[in-house]
Amino acid sequence: MIKLGARLSLLLALLAMLLLIVALYLPQTALQAKQIERALGGDAVLHVTVGALLPLTLGILLRLYRWPWRRQAFFWCGCLVLFALDELAQGLSPLRAPAAADFALSALGWLIGCSSWMLWHAVRHRL
Repeated sequence: MIKLGARLSLLLALLAMLLLIVALYLPQTALQAKQIERALGGDAVLHVTVGALLPLTLGILLRLYRWPWRRQAFFWCGCLVLFALDELAQGLSPLRAPAAADFALSALGWLIGCSSWMLWHAVRHRL
C-alpha cells in the first residue's frame, strides 16, 4: 500500500505534467511553457518522460494494481489512444502542429512505462 505522502507526491507530479501540457495550448502561457520545456531537456525528452510517467502515475493513484488484468490492459491501451488524440488535437490549435515523431516518442515512453508496470506486476505476484 502506498502511504499518504507518496500518493500526494504522485498527485502533485501528475498535476504538474497536466499543467505543462495545458499551458502549451494556451496563447497566454505558451511561451513560458516552452521555456520550461527547454529547461527540462526539450520536446523529445518530455514526450518520452510524460509518455512513461503520466500513465504510471495515474495507474498508481487509481490503484490500478487492484483491477483485473484485462481492465489494466484496457487502461494502458486507452492511454496510448489518448497520446494519439493529443497529437491530432494539436492540429486544431493555432500554436501547435501535430507530428508523427512526437507520437512515436510518446509511444516509446508509453512502452517503457507499460513494460515497467508489467515487470513490477510479475515480480509482485511471484514473490
